[in-house]
Amino acid sequence: MIGRIRNCWIFVIVFAVLNFCVSVHAAEIQAVVDRTQIGAGESIELTVTVKGGEGTVDISPIKDFTMMSGGTSTSVQIINGRMSKEVNHTYTLIPLKEGRLVIPPLSVTIDNTTQKTAEIVITVSPKTPEKTGGQDVFAEAKVSNSNPYEGEPIVYTFKLLSAIQIANARFQKPEFSGFTSKEVEKSQKTYRTVVNGREYSVTDLTILLVPVGAGPKTIDPAILECDLVRRQNMRRSPFGMLDDPFLGQNRLEPRVIRTEPLSITVKPLPPFNAKGQFSGLVGTFQIQSEVDKTTLNVGESATLSVNVSGTGNIMDAAAPEIAIPDAFKRYKDAPQEDIQPGMNGYTGKKVFRTALVPLKEGQYTLEPIAFNFFDVSSGQYQTRLTTPVSITVHPSREKDRIEVYSPPASDGKPLKKNVEFTGRDILPLKEDMNALETQKALSTAWFWALLLAPARLCLGVKGFLTFTIKKDDPSSLMAQRADQALKDASKPGISAEEFLTCLSRSLISILLSRAGVKGESLTYAEAETILKSGGFSEEAVKSATRLLEKIDSARFSGQGMDSKSREILLSETRELVRTIS
Repeated sequence: MIGRIRNCWIFVIVFAVLNFCVSVHAAEIQAVVDRTQIGAGESIELTVTVKGGEGTVDISPIKDFTMMSGGTSTSVQIINGRMSKEVNHTYTLIPLKEGRLVIPPLSVTIDNTTQKTAEIVITVSPKTPEKTGGQDVFAEAKVSNSNPYEGEPIVYTFKLLSAIQIANARFQKPEFSGFTSKEVEKSQKTYRTVVNGREYSVTDLTILLVPVGAGPKTIDPAILECDLVRRQNMRRSPFGMLDDPFLGQNRLEPRVIRTEPLSITVKPLPPFNAKGQFSGLVGTFQIQSEVDKTTLNVGESATLSVNVSGTGNIMDAAAPEIAIPDAFKRYKDAPQEDIQPGMNGYTGKKVFRTALVPLKEGQYTLEPIAFNFFDVSSGQYQTRLTTPVSITVHPSREKDRIEVYSPPASDGKPLKKNVEFTGRDILPLKEDMNALETQKALSTAWFWALLLAPARLCLGVKGFLTFTIKKDDPSSLMAQRADQALKDASKPGISAEEFLTCLSRSLISILLSRAGVKGESLTYAEAETILKSGGFSEEAVKSATRLLEKIDSARFSGQGMDSKSREILLSETRELVRTIS
């Protein structure tokens, strides 16, 4: 009996193992593409098929293409009582470069077992049509100066030209390695132009760059992923009438548009041999100084204001050296700046204020302040001087003076005198037994209340400062910028372009707030990294990147927005900002 039971168990185990092996080997995977030779900017469709089961496809090894998921489809067939299942995972691949590109083997996990597809080689040929009006959509990138000096601002312009309607646009700015970058607000503009007899809708985007360090630099291509809206031929009605517009459909054709890389050669600044110190500014600048009071009394204060203005990297301006006489105490104030990026670079002014308090009366002169900068128009260092300032200091108006006591001169005679009794102490000593009586003791409650009073006072002051003092750390500043951008987007009467720019600024600012850094721009990959490092779920990360892509698509497609679309997009952005913050 025991032997039969043991044989049954052995049979069951063997049968289960065989079934497991059959199920594993029964599952087949295959990866195919619709074509292996394409032109630059075209797309291919990759289909990974899992037969006999369900699997998870790892597409992370694909590096030469931009990928967009086309969804998953499942089909089930029953033939002669046997059921077969097939799952198709579809992806749209857009090449990032020309030449021989490889889709590496992809891992597919089925029931904790991993299988790999075969390698697929795709040949991407260069695009043959030139940008002479023969293309439906193309993009250009250029800089205002390809040979700037170190620290000289230049303007980068991205231009998108489309002769047909596009949708689902996703713009990826270059990394601008070796430059500091800032998008010029309200610089995006849309207009129409004609190229070789064909009319195009043009969208411009301007970014201000400042090279950091000298030498050759490369600006990577800007990438715009979008769908071209192709109109299908409309069918003719069965009654022989004109084409029925309700029977026609539009087809979306994925396309990736890349600009050419730009080569920049940054010239180093020549050696500085003038007197004084080099301010580090490159451009065209002026300097002025003034004192609000030239006549004052000892102990009063006057304000010296030094105004540096011009065009260039003025945001890097530091307080110039000021020769102030030793008869003055000085108290520096935080600089005040009004700088705006524009089509000609950074333009504005910086004001440095110093409070001067005289300690002695007299006539004083503040020597001219020397300001050295590099002038790009002449290719030489320039020096600007302020005019000298005369200050008259009168004696203090305070009449009460502290007289200094001086002892009488000694005539050689000793000052020794006999000790005399002058009177009793103001508080006489207690000489009777009542002085030993025990005084009333302090209660325990009062003792602890007085003991803890300083600590409670400190905590109260700290709490007051926490809630009243404005925070200036990067996270708080970027969070405030995000809130302000949402408020600006909610203002009535703003254009669709300004509305979308405010939404984009709000999302980028709140993401940079999570990272604890200041900035103006953010790539999709950086946004995902910030959210993942912050512990957000995969769904939240995808929602954020999809919303960024949605806003960029609306910004660069040139389509108008009705009030309902604005309200929906504003609500989604406000909810996401609240979730991230």
